[in-house]
Amino acid sequence: MIRLTDSCQERRVADMKKNRTWLLVAALIALSASIYGLQIWLFHDARTTEFYILQDLAFVPLSFAVTTIVVGKIMDEHERRDSIRKTRMLTSSFFTAIGASLLSELMEVTETDLQSSRLLAQTEKEVKEKQKQIETARIRVRIDEGHYNAIRDRILNWQPELLTLASNPLLLEQESFARLLWGILHLTDEFRLRGDFSGLNESDIRHFNEDFERVLRLLLQNGVANALFLKEAFPDFYGTAKGKAKEKLG
Repeated sequence: MIRLTDSCQERRVADMKKNRTWLLVAALIALSASIYGLQIWLFHDARTTEFYILQDLAFVPLSFAVTTIVVGKIMDEHERRDSIRKTRMLTSSFFTAIGASLLSELMEVTETDLQSSRLLAQTEKEVKEKQKQIETARIRVRIDEGHYNAIRDRILNWQPELLTLASNPLLLEQESFARLLWGILHLTDEFRLRGDFSGLNESDIRHFNEDFERVLRLLLQNGVANALFLKEAFPDFYGTAKGKAKEKLG
């Protein structure tokens, strides 16, 4: 009974708001008609009044189109920047919690021509250039038992957080980071399927090296974008993180 009463009251309030809106529209139209009528009565020139009415009406669609396009673009750009900032905050948290440590572990068992000090970008354009460089670079992972166990434990312990990130629609819109998450989640399945390092055969190890190589490329590509974000948004934190990264990665 209480729910029905609340529902009726909400409907009544909505109807009142709708009626007020229509009354306001009718009042404004009536006011406009009165002003035009007063103009005709005072100046006795209906043709001029009709001319300006039609001229104003002709301008309305053009004004609406221009306003819609300009305002729409401004709003879309604002929403895009806001969305990027939110996703960058999440990806930054990912790197702080697990991404940086995974990157460090993998780089210790990787043969590559890439130098971490040359992967820092100063602009968004440079980020894309560095990411292309990483995509085509020679990267060969040679996993051993110690690093395998360390990476496996780290990823499996962090799986609930990974699943939470993977369910975030904002992050899924960022293709590169989404691919990174799926690559890491794929590793969790592989760890459970193939078990301890001592039970791996050559084919298993080769398969893991390929999976680790794919994840490492994505970590590096996303790390370049994250580093620029930290530099612009949190310069003090960026400076400290950069120093520690140099110590670990060389």
